[in-house]
Amino acid sequence: MLCDLNSDNGVAGGYNNTLLNEFGSYSVSASNDYTTNTYVAIYKTVATANAILAGESTVRGASQQYLNSVKGQALALRALAHFDLLRAFGYHWDLTSVYGIPVVTTVQSSSSVVPRSTVAATYSAILADLNQAANLLKSNTDRNPNYINPAIVNALLARVYLYMKNYTAATKYAALVINDGAFSVMNANTFQTMYTTKNSVESIFELPFNQQNQSGYNAETYARPDAASTEVLFLANPNLFNFLQNRTGDLRANLVAIDPSATYYRTLKYSSDLVQKDNSAYVLRISEMYLIRAEALGRVIGLADLNMIRTNRGLAPLQPTDVPDNPTYAQAVADENQAEFNFEGHRYFDLARTGQVVSVLQPLTSATISISNSCFPIPQREIEATNGAVVQNPGY
Repeated sequence: MLCDLNSDNGVAGGYNNTLLNEFGSYSVSASNDYTTNTYVAIYKTVATANAILAGESTVRGASQQYLNSVKGQALALRALAHFDLLRAFGYHWDLTSVYGIPVVTTVQSSSSVVPRSTVAATYSAILADLNQAANLLKSNTDRNPNYINPAIVNALLARVYLYMKNYTAATKYAALVINDGAFSVMNANTFQTMYTTKNSVESIFELPFNQQNQSGYNAETYARPDAASTEVLFLANPNLFNFLQNRTGDLRANLVAIDPSATYYRTLKYSSDLVQKDNSAYVLRISEMYLIRAEALGRVIGLADLNMIRTNRGLAPLQPTDVPDNPTYAQAVADENQAEFNFEGHRYFDLARTGQVVSVLQPLTSATISISNSCFPIPQREIEATNGAVVQNPGY
């Protein structure tokens, strides 16, 4: 939600919350509690994974298959955590940059300090974990989207390689997931039900919630049918609403609605149950694999994958004459990603990795947008706690 708010998809609600407004104006400060808490929470995931990996040697009586499964899952989740940290707080789009993130692969003490790795070294650590996880989980035939399995690892590899602009590898791993046979793109008549049901055929990796363990998405994006805009933290940008309305036939327009007072817009992706508040978090979907392959293959070969998503969402297929050059095709892929994954946490990262943060966000604010706005600042608390060993991103 924070990442979509920090893009052209979202607008801050929430009783003029100053911390949310920093995201809405693309001017997040190093003392912002939301980014600070996010940073800490993701590193807690890393710490948990490291504790599990360190404790493996102490387990007695478990089968090797069981140990391999646990270790493979921990490694994949550590890779995902490091990757999300890099996307949020590092120069993930520049393989030559020194502004990676602290890569933590051992159990830390309260006084441990890990400086930032380069972006290249960060990616190397992420890929090492994912490749090791793939090897450990290779005999697993279960495709339950609530637990790490080989398809999830391959999907993460496809996403990571796309960010690295290694299009050959991105194509390879996206194809492995597409050809896995466990997932399929839902058609125009059924795709909206993925937001009201659990574990649809689109879901590769999905975090489920229930009445006892409720999702925050519902109250933060929908609340109730007649809610005032101030009750909803994350509103939809009118530009997103207009963008979808102007795509003739695009049924995803039905997932962004104007409220009864006709004063603001909101996503309907997390409105399936106003009582139980059990909407899932969608981490990886098969649609992303088609769009990754479409982008990686380019306009001559990739157009078929792009049209796979378009036609299953109510749009007419694009013809080669509609995308006569690479920039036009790249924009078509970017538009499809925005239409498909708005309010699922993709847009801000997509703008950063394709170098569009300035061109897209500058017209929406009076603040000056620069390349430094393509990632969040390292939390000031982290700078101070490490006595500056963890250095700040430029511009903050």
